[in-house]
Amino acid sequence: MKNIFLYTIAALFIIGSYGCKKFLNQVPDDRLTFDESFATKSTVDRLLANVYSTLPDEMQQRFPANGYTAGPWTGASDEADYTLPSSFSNNLNSGNWDATTGQVNTIWQLYYRGIQASSNFIANVDKCTDCNNSGIDYISRYKNEARALRAIYYYYLLRQYGPIILLGNNPISPDAPIEAISIPRSSFDECVNYINSELDAAAAGLPALPIANEDYGRINKAVIHAYKIQLFLTAASPLFNGNTDYATLKNKDGKQLINQTYDRTKWTRAATAAKSFITTYPNFTLFKKAHPTAPTVFNNAFLACRDVMLTDWNSEVILAKGNAEVTSLQYNMTPNHSNGSGSDKGGSFLSASQQLVEAYFMANGKSTDDNTSGFTRTGFTDFQAPDDNAVRSVQNMYVNREPRFYVGITYTNRKWINPNTTLVTSFEFNGNAGRGSISNNDYSSTGYTQRKNRGLSGDGGRTAIMIRLAEIYLDYAEAAYEADNNDPDVLTYINLIRERAGIPQYGSGAGMLSVPADLRDAIRRERRVELAFESHRYFDTRRWKIAETTERSIMGLDIGKNAATGFYNIVQQESRVFEKKHYLWPIPNGEVQKVPLVVQNTGW
Repeated sequence: MKNIFLYTIAALFIIGSYGCKKFLNQVPDDRLTFDESFATKSTVDRLLANVYSTLPDEMQQRFPANGYTAGPWTGASDEADYTLPSSFSNNLNSGNWDATTGQVNTIWQLYYRGIQASSNFIANVDKCTDCNNSGIDYISRYKNEARALRAIYYYYLLRQYGPIILLGNNPISPDAPIEAISIPRSSFDECVNYINSELDAAAAGLPALPIANEDYGRINKAVIHAYKIQLFLTAASPLFNGNTDYATLKNKDGKQLINQTYDRTKWTRAATAAKSFITTYPNFTLFKKAHPTAPTVFNNAFLACRDVMLTDWNSEVILAKGNAEVTSLQYNMTPNHSNGSGSDKGGSFLSASQQLVEAYFMANGKSTDDNTSGFTRTGFTDFQAPDDNAVRSVQNMYVNREPRFYVGITYTNRKWINPNTTLVTSFEFNGNAGRGSISNNDYSSTGYTQRKNRGLSGDGGRTAIMIRLAEIYLDYAEAAYEADNNDPDVLTYINLIRERAGIPQYGSGAGMLSVPADLRDAIRRERRVELAFESHRYFDTRRWKIAETTERSIMGLDIGKNAATGFYNIVQQESRVFEKKHYLWPIPNGEVQKVPLVVQNTGW
């Protein structure tokens, strides 16, 4: 039988047009035979760009799986409500999705298409006749880049769908019979070991860091090392480390797909990998920036935490995707100002949750749920935000908060981000971005919008950061704590993050805060705000197995009212559905039907 099940295994090269810096901005515009396409370096470069094109551009979350591997991660976490009615995150949040849903199938297809493209590239790049004419062994380097990308795509599938189908290192023939490609799922640990070994093998033939300008955005040893940390952290987490909820998840021959015994050494492996990265690559440093006119600790921290996401290839960036769809994302997070124009008038689609608003710390470094923090939900104070030129009366929830809060959240009576306008945003019912003045659904459902990652007017074509050093520090702190609750490095790396954020550190020294009794909770809180809106929270709540609690509702302000009549009352804006089966995505129904050896995830 010559039928090929879906695109998982059968897909051949489909030339993509987006990628990393100049190297990946190339698409073949001629028609070549398969062998001819590998004959010269110019076309080989374009084929490698296609292999890279499956890397997710998470700035495309407005329409996830719409030809991209971007997911619905921000709007499907407790960070925000993606207010577009057509957004796939709304389906996830309402429980209106299953194994037949298009996006479930599309993301699976896209990653396996990238895997097949990688294998095809590796198998055929030796045909290039001029790839090594300059004395550089491009063939070997390109093979290893493609090999690493293949492993990375397996990792992305693994964290989303759980144990997956490993196709081996050779490309699948497009006319292979179904019997030849009927492969059962490998166990989770087998997948981790395979991905790890492939990453190691690829790293051996790659430079440690970018050598030339065109190398930024390409795979190197440091990038591979960072992905290994993500892989090990995922494998050590409660969702996959001795999770008895998956006791019945077995192949048809009885093979257990997710281990049923907790193994603390998996945390040690993740911690060792993270610490090794920190010591091996000292050239990566936390991005810092001094305020040009008022270089206070607070102002410097605000600029650093804001501009680390806006400054291409700064000292903290390990991997970024070039020429990302910035315009779409910036429109999503820009309030729909009735008195705005151009890029100052957006869709208000990324409505930040009250939960996230209150997750940010106070300027004194304390949590808002600490009775001694000074946080209050009542009253107003004259206050000047760090990027404002005037003092404004704002609700006390927004006063004396940490710098990252002002980086992340646009709230009512906040000067808009464009210094060349006089716009001041108001989400009150009759405000300039309020529901009362908008005839469609383009208003914030919570009374806030995401601000982090929003550049200035006309800012387009910049990079989308995929991995940065702050993530590595937080990965290390978490893994080190879980491996050894008394490891002093835990506080060291949390404090480095807090120091850059401009808030007091934990310890016994002058000006420090007492070490939290629940250090695991402190690590998770720090991770939540430092990595907010960077597509981590969705996966964190799932790998920690807390999504059953966090994904129940989205809280916000009462946007049907003005300040005088109750706008600042906190109300539930969205009720969400989350069941145990939702921790993993289902295997697409077509895969299970066409390949009987493929078993479905628990609950689906």
